[in-house]
Amino acid sequence: MVQFARKFFNIYSVGMIILLTLACFNVFYRLGDFPIYSWDEARHGVSAYEMLKKGNFIVSTYRGKIDYWNLKPPLSFWVNMAGYKLAGYNALGLRLFSAIAAILTIAMTALFAWKQFGKIAALFTTASLTTCTQLLINHSARTGDADSLFVFFFTASIISLLLSEQRKIWLYVSGVAFSLAFLTKSWHAGNITVIIGLYLLFTKSYKKLTLANWITLSTCMILPILTWGVFRYQYDGMTFFKEMIFYDLLKRSSTAIEGHIGDKFYYFDVFWKYFQYWLTLLAGLLAAIILQKLPVNDLKTEKKSLLIGISLWIIVPLLLFTFAKTKIRWYILPIYPPLAIVIGILANKLLLQGKLWAKVVIFASALMVSVHYEREIQTYLFHPKSKPHLSLIQSLQKKTNLKGGSLYLFQPSSKIKRAQNIVLTAELYGDFKIEDGDFNDFLQKDGAFLLLKKGSLSDEMMNDHHLMIVAANKWGYIVRKSEQNQETARQVNHE
Repeated sequence: MVQFARKFFNIYSVGMIILLTLACFNVFYRLGDFPIYSWDEARHGVSAYEMLKKGNFIVSTYRGKIDYWNLKPPLSFWVNMAGYKLAGYNALGLRLFSAIAAILTIAMTALFAWKQFGKIAALFTTASLTTCTQLLINHSARTGDADSLFVFFFTASIISLLLSEQRKIWLYVSGVAFSLAFLTKSWHAGNITVIIGLYLLFTKSYKKLTLANWITLSTCMILPILTWGVFRYQYDGMTFFKEMIFYDLLKRSSTAIEGHIGDKFYYFDVFWKYFQYWLTLLAGLLAAIILQKLPVNDLKTEKKSLLIGISLWIIVPLLLFTFAKTKIRWYILPIYPPLAIVIGILANKLLLQGKLWAKVVIFASALMVSVHYEREIQTYLFHPKSKPHLSLIQSLQKKTNLKGGSLYLFQPSSKIKRAQNIVLTAELYGDFKIEDGDFNDFLQKDGAFLLLKKGSLSDEMMNDHHLMIVAANKWGYIVRKSEQNQETARQVNHE
């Protein structure tokens, strides 16, 4: 028996090492090679870059102006800044801590499953998170958005809450993690407070808390947020906070803003798109347990409390975001860790107590599902979509004599003009400032650069305006005026 236990432990250890290594590969492989995505990733990256350059770590800006559209507290910007300092002003620096947060989330969830439900539970939990396509490659682990860091703090808060039955200190850790989640993604962290409240109510844990416990928990949850709020108030008073409340909370909840619409089944459709085979396996595990009449009421009291917490972890965010009018697929990212834990719990029960045929079917099914999703992930990793206009700007990174100054875009009305990823790419790789204006404005600006697609200007116009090509690829050019032409322009402006 001892020999068998040792053998199983070795198999488990090897399996966990393989899965965690695979997770690191899925998250970090060519992390900096993929072009920067527009909207959230680029917006966060621009704010972090500008805050770092200005030395203001409290007020987020976009293109030099206070940003009242991305109404998030600054923690996610701070980690982007740390990434820039460690890995450089590039896409890797932008995404570094999102990737680290994702690995820590997987490892933390696996450790929790192992300690509370066993080694088999940990293996299945880790396998499902390691191959969760949305968690890894869609607006989370491999991007510079706030979501991966938010999922980490969300997960840390709820796991700490579940451990508070064993030691009260974990309840305070849960409160601190909540405050950090709020400082990362604002009102989204409200889900955590609802889960904490319902958990304490349903498990009757609130009866064990003294007044000192409540005060300490409240302090852990509120003090970090309040501290940031006091510093932020010094800059623009209540303006930012009003926008947070009336736009980012109330309007998003009551109205489908910015075209983010969806019906009451929207998030179920998201789960089915990104997690359908793991959900199918989950249903198969439940069916096998019911068919074999395996006992489900043999859990100790503390384990029942864990199941209550895990259930709330899934149900509360799903319900709250379903009732909210604005629907965005990455809102339900925090639900993947508890779903993975449930898969692990059921697999652990079936593989330890079920019949041989069920064990074989479930193990083979889990392997097939993992391979299927891993192939999807690797298809993504090995076939990045290119954005040649961004690559053209990136090519200037090594040309230090060309860094800084103004960059104009030849067609102001095109989509490329509005793309936030071009603003960030220009800032990171060339320390450029994207300027509003047209071709004539470019000609009047000393030292300015112009990004244009091939065929936008004829050779005759290039020669007439004495434009020099400083970088080129198959997509287009970056040009600037010749020194002679710039001197002429200066004389005209002076006169």
